[in-house]
Amino acid sequence: RVEQLKYDVQHLQTALRNFQHRRYVREQQERQREELLARTFTANDSETTIPIDETLQFNESLQNAHRGVDDLIGSGTNILQGLRDQRVTLKGTQKKLLDIANMLG
Repeated sequence: RVEQLKYDVQHLQTALRNFQHRRYVREQQERQREELLARTFTANDSETTIPIDETLQFNESLQNAHRGVDDLIGSGTNILQGLRDQRVTLKGTQKKLLDIANMLG
């Protein structure tokens, strides 16, 4: 009987907490809704300028960075191709040395 009462109390406490949380969320939503409805919106200031110079500089910097990355990729590709060519050369040299070693016994 005591265990059943403990379980009931826990169950009721959980239900109360859930109810309080839902109520708090609903009140908060209503408060936010009222704030939005009460807010008065005004037109923009008469001075609306766009800093084009800064935007152009930013765009130019991005293009320079893009070109730099392209150059790095090109250099990396050339280095890899050079390493492949060296590998082919070394493999050929190794084969010739093994053939000479086999002929000499």
